[in-house]
Amino acid sequence: MSLLRHTKLAVLSASRALGLDHIVLNSSWRQQRLLIVCWHNISIDDEHIWDPALCVSPDTFRSRLDLLRSMHCNVLPFGQALTRLREGTLPPRAVALTIDDGDSSVYLRAWPMLREFGFAATLYWTTYYSTHPYAVFDPMVSYLLWKGRGRFLQLREPLVRRSLKSSTDRAHAFRAIYDFARMNAWSAERKEAFLADLSQTLEIDYPEIKTKRILHLISPAEAHAMVAEGLDLQLHTHRHRVPRDVALFSKELADNARVIREVGANNPSHFCYPSGSFLPEFAGWLRNDGVVSATTCQPGFVRRESDDYFLPRLLDKDGMSLVEFAGWISGVAAKMFRQQPIDDHSFR
Repeated sequence: MSLLRHTKLAVLSASRALGLDHIVLNSSWRQQRLLIVCWHNISIDDEHIWDPALCVSPDTFRSRLDLLRSMHCNVLPFGQALTRLREGTLPPRAVALTIDDGDSSVYLRAWPMLREFGFAATLYWTTYYSTHPYAVFDPMVSYLLWKGRGRFLQLREPLVRRSLKSSTDRAHAFRAIYDFARMNAWSAERKEAFLADLSQTLEIDYPEIKTKRILHLISPAEAHAMVAEGLDLQLHTHRHRVPRDVALFSKELADNARVIREVGANNPSHFCYPSGSFLPEFAGWLRNDGVVSATTCQPGFVRRESDDYFLPRLLDKDGMSLVEFAGWISGVAAKMFRQQPIDDHSFR
């Protein structure tokens, strides 16, 4: 642990012990702000060990929901939260919960717990892989290389001869595979065949991974079932891409919206930038397509003055301690460790 992180945790722990977080949580300052929390994947197996920045364990996820309840947070539906913020009627301790992508763990892990706690949630659903029985290629390549860590990988196409012992070695192997697949315009079927071959080469049980549905997306039937139970489905592009061409960008939204409507969700009008990647001109493009808000992965609170098309969120991680998460809920973390504001137009 770095000295800076150690100091940050010590200060947050002290503020909690002294009751400062309670004071800030119930302050007028906090009531004028909305915290949007973001998750991607709640582990089905060991994904949180493979990538703790992307995945959280079921125990970690439950601890977050427990904390939201114990801190008496008002967990609001996303659209309602934004409306009430703009109207100046936001209740104290307001939070909105979002999940990106639509990993199968949403159906298998997250949604049952959210229903148990009675919390509303929004899923920004990227839909292409939901309509195909395949693993999501990029993360699955990384996951398989991690599962095969310590082995020596030898492939012909792409040409790879490298130990998988270190994270650096695995990153080089991943890049070689990713670039080769992109350069040769592999179809979804070709990618899935490669994943099966890679698993066999690394002596990994890929059929078991598929049976568990690790790094697969929810099916339309599962999405329909969750919508019927109250899940809010919103836009995240069809292919998890952010085209820099306005026509292609609009097509991604249209394809995405079509699948979302087919499972029973009405008029999706909120958007999340895939991988948090955005440019200033995207606001106009989204507005022209009838989208009324867009969230980023930049940390911070949403205020009445925040730009609707570049809303900050707290990206939760398995490595984030409970005291850090509590510090964000209360607002102490934001006040003590100021992040670069989204209003500075630090676009990437």
